[in-house]
Amino acid sequence: MISKPMIYDEVALGLRVRGLPEEEIREKVYATLKICGLYPFRNWPVSALSFGQKKRVSIASVLVMNPEILILDEPTAGQDYRHYTEIMEFLKELNERHGITILMITHDMHLMLEYTRRAIVIADGRLLADASPAKILTNEELADEAYLKKTSLYDLALACGIEEPAELVEHFIACERQKRLQEREA
Repeated sequence: MISKPMIYDEVALGLRVRGLPEEEIREKVYATLKICGLYPFRNWPVSALSFGQKKRVSIASVLVMNPEILILDEPTAGQDYRHYTEIMEFLKELNERHGITILMITHDMHLMLEYTRRAIVIADGRLLADASPAKILTNEELADEAYLKKTSLYDLALACGIEEPAELVEHFIACERQKRLQEREA
């Protein structure tokens, strides 16, 4: 939730509430805005930003507080594929380069397959599974119990008589990641 009209003020809000000196606030806000790719816009109004940039401002407002864990609810909601990929690659970088654990709540099964190493399934107030996304989305009984949509790759594996559908899903996702990496490098 964004509550300040200017980007800098929004990101600085939590630090100001904690009573940090203004010089320290400026230093931390500028560093965080650089990490989030928002430094050139530091003096802009939030209203001038795109939807995806506003999401980054929200994330910057939390990152400036130096959290160990960042919890995001549907981080790609309302975004097209390009912006979806941008925000997820940004989150991946936060995790890999800055050591921040990212916990996502999502109904997007492809996002889960593509960007997570671990998935926890909770349904009806119970923990049903803690495994790799591919193992979860190729477990028909679990998918039914948790009201999850099985991946079409699972259906393909069954149709082809593949004994370990999770391996096909993991291989497909690995190939997709590799292709995206090659496209970025080109």
